[in-house]
Amino acid sequence: MTAIDHAISRRTAKYLALYLVLAFASFIAGLQHFVLTLPQTPQGKLQFTDGIVVMTGGQQRLDDGLRLLTDQKRGKMLISGVGEGVSRAVLVQELGLDDRAAELLFCCVELDFEANNTRGNAIAARAWALRHSMYSLRLVTASYHMPRALLVFAREMPEFDLYQWPVTPADLNISGWWRDRAMIRLLTREYAKYLAETIRI
Repeated sequence: MTAIDHAISRRTAKYLALYLVLAFASFIAGLQHFVLTLPQTPQGKLQFTDGIVVMTGGQQRLDDGLRLLTDQKRGKMLISGVGEGVSRAVLVQELGLDDRAAELLFCCVELDFEANNTRGNAIAARAWALRHSMYSLRLVTASYHMPRALLVFAREMPEFDLYQWPVTPADLNISGWWRDRAMIRLLTREYAKYLAETIRI
């Protein structure tokens, strides 16, 4: 290899290292912005929606979904991504529902067992909404999942009005997330998935 080739190789390596540093810095800055701008629970009177879609992943999401359904006094709810063996009776027992909530669960809630990811949730919700002639939905999921969920649902259901109900898990410490390895992994993974969805990888 000639001296010129060596110089070109060094220059290429230098540019590559600079690019990697800039890419990493951009990712970290984007991650910080993503975390700091996570959606918050809406305040005040909510817009009525024809249906409520709860994406499974924690009891708090189910609790909030049922409470929203109770507050609306009408409408329907879909719990998407339910595991095998789960039934309404099982949910009544596991959630410790009172008679009113149990009545709502049996009369106005449907369970979807097919979805195993966010796109599956959106596909199931679209089919369910069309079956019941719905045109507006409120999505219930974790706050860190909501940005990606809204992107996916908007792509699968462009003709629907979508509203959000972000649930903040009790163990999600946003103020000091960078000190907790589990939080770093969770939020970094979700941000990466959000970026991938943004550019449709």
